[in-house]
Amino acid sequence: MKIMLARDRNVLNTNWLIYFANLLAERGHEVLIACDTYSKLGALSPQFTLNQNVRVCNLSGKDENKVIDLYHKFRAKFVPPYFRFNKFIKKENPDVIISYFPNDLFNITRFQNHDIPIIQMIHGWPHLVLDKYLNKPNFIKKLYQKSFHKINTFHVLLPSFKEDIDSWFKPKNIEVIANPVEQIKDKDVANLSIEKKKIIYIARIERNVKQPHVLIEAFNKIAKDFPDWKVEIYGLRKYPEYDKEINDYIANNGLSLQVFMMGYTKDLPLTYGSADIHAFPSNCEGFSLAIADGMAYGLPHIGFKHAHSINEVIIDGHNGFLASDIDDFADKLKTLMSDKELRIKMGQNARNDMKNYAPNVIIDKWEKLLNEVVKK
Repeated sequence: MKIMLARDRNVLNTNWLIYFANLLAERGHEVLIACDTYSKLGALSPQFTLNQNVRVCNLSGKDENKVIDLYHKFRAKFVPPYFRFNKFIKKENPDVIISYFPNDLFNITRFQNHDIPIIQMIHGWPHLVLDKYLNKPNFIKKLYQKSFHKINTFHVLLPSFKEDIDSWFKPKNIEVIANPVEQIKDKDVANLSIEKKKIIYIARIERNVKQPHVLIEAFNKIAKDFPDWKVEIYGLRKYPEYDKEINDYIANNGLSLQVFMMGYTKDLPLTYGSADIHAFPSNCEGFSLAIADGMAYGLPHIGFKHAHSINEVIIDGHNGFLASDIDDFADKLKTLMSDKELRIKMGQNARNDMKNYAPNVIIDKWEKLLNEVVKK
């Protein structure tokens, strides 16, 4: 089967997309990743190489020929990308197109009349992904709706997300398939029998959604009771003002010897393996790969009850705890920090739960969906 993945930008820096494309290619499919960006595509992460059955096609990429390069630069700036995608789709004629974001859907449908089936990923909590399109003025929303009506199947990550999609679009089909989670070898799983007295957070350093400052504030409520415990915050840092706010809070509350901003980490086995607890104070997620990876490494987790997705992946009292507010978050931290045997039990449960998301299980579901869509 010839599968086209549409993503308009920075595709090689999207580790999940490369991983997904490779998994499909390993099943014998021909996979095209189509994008349209006048910029470098970025470098693959060290743990990834492209399968030989995966092609990356940048429709407006930089070129060594100065004339072609100038033309691509001008065209990318002034000519809408859907004209280039239309030409590309006619040339390649894939059996099915998987659209990553709504913007990608517009690129592969606007002013186009092909009948190639489209699977639209909603790669996150639907409100976070779609609200900005659904709340546009009516004349703009109608343009979007024309594209949404061309979708054969909506793909969502968790069962709870189906209701929103169904109420908004009344689609032909909604399919629930979670992200694949790499299964960790026994030798790399966190050894919780050896107490490290460390809590980690791994995700973007960002205020509105990820909100790592909430973890630090919760820890501050109990830090004096656990002077030999520490918190390490890992993640890409893009917001200097927020970084300063966090660092000022750490300094002003006497946490400099217990809370550390570690920056971005590429060594996940070492990072997860060095911890006892993975705390994740985000207020919503799609299907958090950070949580899934942490569970695959055998760490117990703490999140919020109100946090979409997190409250489905973390099962309260089984593989971690769900807190109702920041005070409860602190209490749940205290409970886990005080009980090594509970951490070991929850960590084992977490690792076992992630077997339901093993790559072969998830790609089996995708192949079933792809075959059904193409057959129809």
